[in-house]
Amino acid sequence: MVEKKKKSAVLASNNEPESKQAISLNKAAHDKILQWVFDGKLAPGAFMSQGELSKLLDIPTQPLRDALRVLESENMLIIHPRAGIQFRKPDLEFIRATYQFRSIIESSAASHFAQYGQETIIDSLINEHILLIEKVEKEGITPNILNDIEAIELKFHGTLISCLENEFVEVTATRLKYYIKLIQLEHHFTSNLVKRSLSEHIQILQACAKRDKEAASQALLLHFREALHRHMKLF
Repeated sequence: MVEKKKKSAVLASNNEPESKQAISLNKAAHDKILQWVFDGKLAPGAFMSQGELSKLLDIPTQPLRDALRVLESENMLIIHPRAGIQFRKPDLEFIRATYQFRSIIESSAASHFAQYGQETIIDSLINEHILLIEKVEKEGITPNILNDIEAIELKFHGTLISCLENEFVEVTATRLKYYIKLIQLEHHFTSNLVKRSLSEHIQILQACAKRDKEAASQALLLHFREALHRHMKLF
């Protein structure tokens, strides 16, 4: 009996690295597919077989299959049995639902940040937004500016979300971040739109600086309503 237990322990130990390796391969496949989507290499609405996707991305069948299941659960694509994979293309309902869900989560986050956010962080974020607006006015929309816009968007909304210190909200926010990036693939940035959006961020932060939780929450909801309208105009 003791010998059998030893053998079982050895087998479990030997299988553990393989299991970790499989998880690592699955995550790498998942991240690569997402990166191709966000880089525009896999167009929203594209339809292809699993074999075509495996060859295109140079991903082995099993990690690809596991990654696709996860991406389907994240609502980034649809798997049609014995037919192929269709990548999500945002429509009006997808955009509306995304902003509705973000509003529910982040209005609470803005209120919480207004009460408990560190003053130095709030002031720093306001200054970063002002500097970026000045940069946009001076240089217009360039690849470097687009990178700066994405970075400040992630930092601003990420700071609000992290203030809640809720792991379930964090997971949901990550998924919503995917949806926003997907929506923005068909969104053309202009200097005026960027400055307007950044100014809306500043209004939220100024309410937080005054410790006015109601004003911060309302400014956040207004920001999302305006963002939703801006996206709706593309249809």
